[in-house]
Parts: sequence; structure tokens; C-alpha cells
Amino acid sequence: MTHPFFLAGISGFLLPLALPNELFLFGSPVLGFVCLVPLFLAVAKSGTPGQAAAASAIFAAISTPIGNYWLAFFKDYALLTIGSVTIAYTLLFAVYGAFLWRFSRPGPYRPFLIAAFWTIYEFIKSTGYLAYPWGLVAYPVNTLLPFLQIADIAGIWPISFVMALANSLLAETLIAGRRRTLPGWMFFAVLAAGFTGYGFHRMSVPPPSAGTLRVVLVQQNTDPWMYDGQEENLLMAQELSRRGIGELAGKADLVIWSESSLFRPYSENKARFETFPKSDPLAPFVRSLGVPLLTGNPLVNRDADIRRVQNGVILLDSNADIVDSYGKRHPVPMAEHVPFWEWKPVREFFRNVVGLDSIWDLGDRDTIFRVRSAEGGEIRFGAPICFEDAFPYLCRRFVLGGADLLINLTNDSWSRTNSAQIQHFVVARFRSLEMKRVLVRSTNGGLTSIIGPFGEIIDSLPMFEESFLARDIRISREKHPTPYTLFGDYLPVLLSVLLVLFLLRNRREESLSA
Repeated sequence: MTHPFFLAGISGFLLPLALPNELFLFGSPVLGFVCLVPLFLAVAKSGTPGQAAAASAIFAAISTPIGNYWLAFFKDYALLTIGSVTIAYTLLFAVYGAFLWRFSRPGPYRPFLIAAFWTIYEFIKSTGYLAYPWGLVAYPVNTLLPFLQIADIAGIWPISFVMALANSLLAETLIAGRRRTLPGWMFFAVLAAGFTGYGFHRMSVPPPSAGTLRVVLVQQNTDPWMYDGQEENLLMAQELSRRGIGELAGKADLVIWSESSLFRPYSENKARFETFPKSDPLAPFVRSLGVPLLTGNPLVNRDADIRRVQNGVILLDSNADIVDSYGKRHPVPMAEHVPFWEWKPVREFFRNVVGLDSIWDLGDRDTIFRVRSAEGGEIRFGAPICFEDAFPYLCRRFVLGGADLLINLTNDSWSRTNSAQIQHFVVARFRSLEMKRVLVRSTNGGLTSIIGPFGEIIDSLPMFEESFLARDIRISREKHPTPYTLFGDYLPVLLSVLLVLFLLRNRREESLSA
């Protein structure tokens, strides 16, 4: 069967199989090169923009819930999470399909136009308040590290373009034959070889060292919704921390706990933490370690008489005092933060219909934390919280602000699936590739890991296990920021300009021929 709706449905199943999933934990590169072929064929075979829109909507309606099924485990908010995401992307793809149809008309440049438009679409879905940079076509090849090093020049977008081009060229070959697509395949081969050659060269020269940081990453693997189990959670984190420091012979520079490890704001409860937990109080525990502690903890700001709370990170020094803090600046939309929450109708709707009782306030600064290493040097880092490590614009700001590395605190254990945690890891992996910085991920249930400047996994912990990772981390810092760190997402902008020029040229030609 070659009906556009049937073809679009096939891609709806193939894309989630290509991305990290329970069958292919880190994704399938082979499927990544073919997963969009049926969709592109469906749009090309559509007789009208409306038919292309319907086919694209079918693709999104199938691929979104399959690829993101773990969203249904987000406490009692399945309707809000997986339901709203599926509806939103089904509607978005209906609009997208109509536009894609315009670039799918027969012509020598069709594969390149489709690849460019797909890249622009992925950029748009990954940008702004409602951004959701999951499911990009570059993710199936996340393990092909030499192929990915081009990210330090232009981000993930040249990889998305090449992957979309491979799919569109295959679709074009099925439509027009091998002879007509030979020049396109030659261009693709040059690009792929160039990316890979650049990658091998880049990886052959390790970035200069900025020192060593001895860290203990603690993975408690506790129930994130068990608020009445805070004492048990803290005792477990403290025990794992002691064991980790012992493994480093007592010479650690920093202990790192995951997001939301402390439920109560430390700034308002410091006196309480002098005696809680009862059998091993937190503040005396920190002082006994003699090592700074970085942990997730709500931050409280008061604006007049209004108490505002942020999803935050605090750094406690060896005296158990707060040295610095960071409040999450890019929250999960419609879950951690809701626009116009101060309006009573909005607030009542989310409380009564959705079941969302409260939201986090937005952070207001890009904190650069500082710790001393055993070598005596100062190590600076940014601490993006949870899915903030999916956003290059935010991580770029940390690096441009002087961060030697990024330390991400995450709690994805609510997802209950390995694939959800690997999907997050894969998204974050590109931040190391883009900025040639070490990324440390300290999580509640996984994937706790240390990612090197080339995207390589230096070390990691098994998922959904109580454990710790104690290690010396070589901090890499190049003399100059990478081109992508400096200039950001210029490639999608350039592709957008080229597509607009193409449309204007076509319209002019149509006017002249009329």
C-alpha cells in the first residue's frame, strides 16, 4: 500500500524505534537514516496541501505518544503531559505538512529543500518557552562520536540536516530513480565524509586541562513523590556520600546530590537541619565531611509580602553555610510554571481541572559557582537544573560567563523507564559536543554520568540503583570558546533565509509564466 496516510503511519512507528527506546537503548543509527522516508514519500504523493497536512498529523499522532510514552508516569498529570504534547504536535504537524508539501513539488532541489525545512522545524520546536527538544532526527546517531564533532561549529543542526537529507534522498531515489539522485548522493557523501574527517581530527587533540576536580556523585534512587520519606532519603544520601569520600581517601572537592534532594528550603530551615534527621542531622553531617555540598533545594525569594519559591540548587560550604544558589530559569511549561498564574481564572482552571496546585517562580540570574580543587585552583561551573541541559542557549550563557564545566542536577526517576532517562542523557550529550566542556550529571535514578568534551562517557552508574560515583575529573578548557558557543544557532537562520529566497524566486517565475 502506498497511500499517503499509510506511509505516514509507518514513519510514525519508525521514528520512535530509531530514537532511544527500550529495544534500542541508545537508539538505532540504521533506522535513523530511513525512519522519515515514508513520511517524505507521503507528502510528495499527496495531491493537495490538505492531504499532506492530514498525513503529517497522522505521523505525529502515532510517533509522539510512542516516543514519549513515559510522560504518562508524571504523577497524576498524564492528561497534561502526554495528552497535551500529542495534541499539540498533531496540530503542529498538520500545519507543518501543508508547508512541507510546498517544498515537495517535483524538482532537482527537492531533497535539499525538504532537509532544510525539517532542520528549521526541529530548531523551532527546540526554541522558546514551549520548547521540547526531544525526538530530533540527529539523536539516533548519538553514539557515532566522530560524526558529531561538527556540533562545536554549528550545533546539532548540521547533523539534523544531514540525517534529514539522507532520508529525503532515499525518498527521492524511490520516486525518481538512482540516476537523477546521483549528484545529491555525491553531495551527501562529501558532507558525511567531511563531518567524520573533521571529527577524527578534532578528537585527536585533547583540549587543554584546567585542573582536576574530585567529585562524589550520589544516586539515591528514591521515590520523587514520597514527600513523607524525606528523612529516609537524606540518611541514604548521607551514607552514600560518606562511602564515596572514603573511596577517594577523604580527599574530595565536591559532593553532588540530585535535583530536589532537600524538600524544605535550607535558607528557612537551617536551624531545623541542625537536628534533622534525628539520627544524623544534615548540617553537622556537612561539617563533619569538610567538603562542599551541591544539592537541589527550593529557593525562597520575598517580594514585599509575597513568598516566591524557585526550583533551585544551593552550594553549602564545609561550615554548612550557603555560599551561592541558582534558580531554574527554563521550567517545564504548564507543569513547573504556568503563564498568567496570577490571574484567578487561570489558577483555578489548573487547580480544579488539571490538579496542579502550585508552580515554581522563575530564576533571575545565571550563577557561576566556584569551588577550590585539591590542587589549589578555582573551578567554576554552571548548574543547569533537570531538562535545562537540553537547551544550548542557556548552557552557552554559563560557558560564556566563565564556567569551566557544567554540572546538571536531575530527577527523572518518576519516568520509571530506562529509555526516558537515556533520551534525556542523549539530549544533554550534545552540550558537551557543542561547547567542548565536561558535563557532569548527578541524578536520582539515572543516567548519572560524566561526559567528556567529545561527548564520550567517561564514567556512569547503573540506572535505578542506589549507588555513588567517586572520581577525579580532568577539566578541559580550550583557549577560545567554540564557534557555536560564540555565535549560536546561525545555521537554521541561514537555511530560513535560503528557503524564503527560493519561495520568492518561485513566485516570481509563476507570475511571469501566468
